[in-house]
Amino acid sequence: MEKQKKYAWQDTNMSLFGSDVEKKIKAAAADGEEQWSDAGQKVELRIWRIEQFKVVEWPRSKYGSFHEGDTYIVLNTYRPEGVLDGTASNPDALAWDVHFWIGEYSTQDEYGTAAYKTVELDCKLEDAAIQHRETMGHESELFRSYFAGGIRLLEGGTETGFTHVEEEVVPVRLFQVKGTAGNLVLREVKKKRDQMNSGDVFVLDTGGMIFVWSGAQANVHEKRQGGEFARGIKSSRSGRAEVTFMEEGQSDGDPSSESDEFWKHLPGTRKILGLSVGEIKIKEAGAAGDDEAVKTFAPRLYRIHEGSGLHGGAVRFSRQTMKAGKVPRNSLLSGDVMLLDTGFQVFIWVGTGASDKEKARSFPYAHKYLEDEKRPLVMSVTRMLEGKETRKFLEFVGPAIASAGCCVVM
Repeated sequence: MEKQKKYAWQDTNMSLFGSDVEKKIKAAAADGEEQWSDAGQKVELRIWRIEQFKVVEWPRSKYGSFHEGDTYIVLNTYRPEGVLDGTASNPDALAWDVHFWIGEYSTQDEYGTAAYKTVELDCKLEDAAIQHRETMGHESELFRSYFAGGIRLLEGGTETGFTHVEEEVVPVRLFQVKGTAGNLVLREVKKKRDQMNSGDVFVLDTGGMIFVWSGAQANVHEKRQGGEFARGIKSSRSGRAEVTFMEEGQSDGDPSSESDEFWKHLPGTRKILGLSVGEIKIKEAGAAGDDEAVKTFAPRLYRIHEGSGLHGGAVRFSRQTMKAGKVPRNSLLSGDVMLLDTGFQVFIWVGTGASDKEKARSFPYAHKYLEDEKRPLVMSVTRMLEGKETRKFLEFVGPAIASAGCCVVM
């Protein structure tokens, strides 16, 4: 079977708005969404798939399985801690998390429809849901917790008509762990041997096997964090993976060892038309810079707001001033939408007076920000309403300051 075309939803940007895609999405939304009629009325998990601008219920027998060519909406309705009883007539007794999951080969119209429909579902729930963007292979811990048997990735999708395909897909990825105690960074790097160096730790995730490779000069903190990261991946798959630890120089190229499975994903020769034309070597320890020079990411705050006067109707994106790594409480403007990048997660904070246009543009602007600032496109994005902030978000909120003005316009 021929591999489906990769549409790269990652290329989605603000040009989507005003396009035929947006018009089709809005037309579908204008008819009302019958799938939301009983959504969020009781404690349960619900999943829908986006099919040709429509929201279609996903069979419960397939919960936990996601096609790499599709986009899904997942709603978890639960009772908050401390609430012992509740009914549909008492919505305060229930809480909601809405996720839209994006497959690697998902199309722009599916991604765009999911973003709109997620906001639409949140409106149905009176803006009380926390919204999350999930990307294939980088799902949040909360999302993974819904599926006791782990997440299963399947080939195909509704766009290609390969809905009958049940072959599991596991993207192979290489991660680098670098830094010192209390100041470590984890980043995904290209799956090439020359992306590695002797001074850091690298984790290769092949699906069934997770390798933790330590360079000869890697420090104990990098080794410990690499091991924890690998065990976390294993846990997310309900133990259906093995973790193998390797040291630099261990059984390199020995076909009888487990390490041969590791090195086959990181070939040591460069080939052209099947002929070897050069070696690909691991770099020296200093090639990736000094561990002590690793800088902690300084959180950034942005404002998404609808203009007035000469800018009437236009939605603008502007950077806000932050001091000491905390969001001044008076920088969270109730009439607008705010975006906070903490370095490891992006939060979208929706003020109670934000306009429908500001709400609708929030996820696309978050994606545009990640693209423009060259941030990892797979970063977790969580959307919440004023007054219903998550504990993690509130960790970055500080006291009000005298002034917190706009300083950069994108």
